[in-house]
Amino acid sequence: MSMLERITRYNHGGWPRRDIPKLNIKPKPAPISDDGLDRGIFSRRRDIMNQVLSPTIRHFGLDGSNSLPFSRPPPSPRARSPHSLASYEPELNWDQDALLELSDQIRESLQRTKSVHPHGDKLSAFLEAALRDVELRPGRPTLDFETIEYARLDKLIADILTTTEKVRISSNANCVKGADGWGGGGGGGVAVGGSKIEIGEAMQTGTGKLGPCLSRYRADVANAKTLLRAWRRRFREQYFMMDQRRASVLVREGRLKDVSFNNSLACELGKWYWYTKVSGPVSELEGNLHFDPGHWWLNITCAERDGMVASSFETPTKGRYGINTLPLLTGQEEMVRANTYKYVREGRAADMHIALISQVGRQIRVLRGYRLKSIVAPQAGVRYDGLFTIKQYGCKQDSKTGLYRLELTLERVPDQNKSLEEIKSIPRPSQLDDWNLYEKLEGDKIKLVQGETSYLEWKLRRQEEKIDREDWRRARLFRASFSQ
Repeated sequence: MSMLERITRYNHGGWPRRDIPKLNIKPKPAPISDDGLDRGIFSRRRDIMNQVLSPTIRHFGLDGSNSLPFSRPPPSPRARSPHSLASYEPELNWDQDALLELSDQIRESLQRTKSVHPHGDKLSAFLEAALRDVELRPGRPTLDFETIEYARLDKLIADILTTTEKVRISSNANCVKGADGWGGGGGGGVAVGGSKIEIGEAMQTGTGKLGPCLSRYRADVANAKTLLRAWRRRFREQYFMMDQRRASVLVREGRLKDVSFNNSLACELGKWYWYTKVSGPVSELEGNLHFDPGHWWLNITCAERDGMVASSFETPTKGRYGINTLPLLTGQEEMVRANTYKYVREGRAADMHIALISQVGRQIRVLRGYRLKSIVAPQAGVRYDGLFTIKQYGCKQDSKTGLYRLELTLERVPDQNKSLEEIKSIPRPSQLDDWNLYEKLEGDKIKLVQGETSYLEWKLRRQEEKIDREDWRRARLFRASFSQ
């Protein structure tokens, strides 16, 4: 037997075979910190992804604090799946009221200064968060249709893109000038941050000191367009019917609740009357707590429904709460000095508010309507401007025309909840959305009841009154600029 055969027999002989024990080795789980968040490889990848997608997402808030109109609840580590990075993104809890406030703030800036300053950082953070919510959760984003409708986010995106188109036209004409924030300067250009310089070339190249601001501007516009396409693709016809839904809510449970169009009343001085069923009286204390300066209605009948006045006519009345209220819906008003105004109107003897003679020296609630020629009148609807003291009452008749002239001096009571400067910003853009729906609804009612001719007359009269008020306001502001 050769040596090779001996070695082979020795290895396969009668020696008992020993089973090699298998080691039960389990992968070491990723450590979990005290705050309950997984710090493993997927968590690190998610953190890097968040920083890339949204480097400013957690730095800006509506009140200047480190908060946004949404929050991220920490997810349970067990609920995570290592097969999908999307499952690692915690759901966002959107605050509808905070989103509405953010939308109003940005839209106000766009309308007044064609700029998003000083809310540009909050806008960027919102767009990035909303877009990431769509991309990482296809088919089930947390920003639902009701929140978009309530917060007027569709109007916000539309205003951003409309301003962008104006910016593009201005930049092509080389009239784009710099200011703080992106949007537009006073001359219809874009405000992109810094000094007042021509930036037509910089808009194309993104170079120079304006580069970072222009980069953010382009990123915001691109995110707004992508978000608009995603919402249209997701909601389809619902998105395009959003205003119809809002109009239905406006009548059923919104600002026109319990207010109806009266088909039997004719038009007087361009005003179509509405009517409401007035409920019983309540305590004066409840009335004082119910209304704050800046409260806004679509028309005087809505104020009657809520108990502010006792009639839809322009006359001093005691409302449901027993407090005298003076609606200033027509006529004109001049500022005598700070917080003191002279109200003037002409008409018949019955329109001279004779009852106010006994109220001189007393306080009275004052409502201002959009048809009043005044630099502090609201842009639309009827607004409660607070308590005023009647300082002087005067009335005289013109011997030539036979018309009476009323002059009323009103001084605003100091230390109220809101100053007149704060109130002048009311109605907000979301309230103006309701006003536009209200005007369309009123026009449709007139067309249905009175016909196409009456509707065209009503529309023409409205437009003429609007042009007349704007011309008067510009003249007063021009005159005031020289007196300063």
